[in-house]
Amino acid sequence: MVLMALPIACRNGGNPTSPYSSPTPVVSSPTPSGPTPTPTVPIPVSATPLTFAGEWGSAGTGNGQLSISVRGIVTDSLGNVYVADTNNHRIEKFNSQGVYLSQWGSFGVGAGQFNTVESMCIDSANNIYTADSGSYQVQKFSDTGTFLARWGNFGNGNGQFITPRGVAVDPNNNVYVCDANQQNIQKFTNTGTFITSWSTNGAWSNNNSDPDGICTDHWGNVYTPDYYNQQVYKYSDTGAYECTIGTPGNGPGQCGTLSCGVCVDNKGIVYIADFGNQRVSEFTTTGNYLCQWGNTGTYAFGPIDFLSLSPSGEVYVVDGTRVKEFKP
Repeated sequence: MVLMALPIACRNGGNPTSPYSSPTPVVSSPTPSGPTPTPTVPIPVSATPLTFAGEWGSAGTGNGQLSISVRGIVTDSLGNVYVADTNNHRIEKFNSQGVYLSQWGSFGVGAGQFNTVESMCIDSANNIYTADSGSYQVQKFSDTGTFLARWGNFGNGNGQFITPRGVAVDPNNNVYVCDANQQNIQKFTNTGTFITSWSTNGAWSNNNSDPDGICTDHWGNVYTPDYYNQQVYKYSDTGAYECTIGTPGNGPGQCGTLSCGVCVDNKGIVYIADFGNQRVSEFTTTGNYLCQWGNTGTYAFGPIDFLSLSPSGEVYVVDGTRVKEFKP
């Protein structure tokens, strides 16, 4: 997603020629899937807009610079920040203050290469996963960029993708991929074994869905923003629809055009990057509106796509070629 361009501009079915036809053997043993955690999700009654704390980044191809198309940001357990620099075909790693640390990746469809990274996520061991719509695959790396595994190819069967727009990992390290063109979510082990899938169309919407991003919470629930319907859908880890968060519009508790950015903290607050209204909105996991911020003031956003939560509660938001940090 790029600044000042509608999310629909990056939608494409791609070239149906797959770079390979079967998953690459992995180099580590799979983590067994387990039952979803069952603690009751906390439901906050209020929230306060976050405060701007700093920013970094500039346009370019050098170390620490970003292309106009950044399509993912995550933080690890140590507070390091990883940015998917899509047009530069790489992942860049920064510390929590924005100091450049390292990078990996190059253009291509092979192991460790990137064509069109759409999003990324991180698991409990600080492994990084990327969803790439140009090579129809998910790749897994260590936090230092060592290639670990990949899976997927072009198609509409189990384990296949047409437009893998988002990737997320749950508390048991299961991996979820949302596919905008197939209008579904697929669930895998963390080494790429297919588990199940479900459609993102349902009785709560009369229109086609367009799942543009995905995240999970600390209790195993799955959230995906819908570009067409301007709201976020919440599911159980098996695909049971639970609730809708937000309604179309520009008022409090409403969403403009949504793209990829959604995340949930351990207090049960859902943060949504509202591309159309150029702000971050906060809701409870049951859909109650709490507050919004970022659309006014000195550090107001442009159209924003991606955000990430740090272990200590900071929110990092990608705004063009800049990363902006906000603190509670």
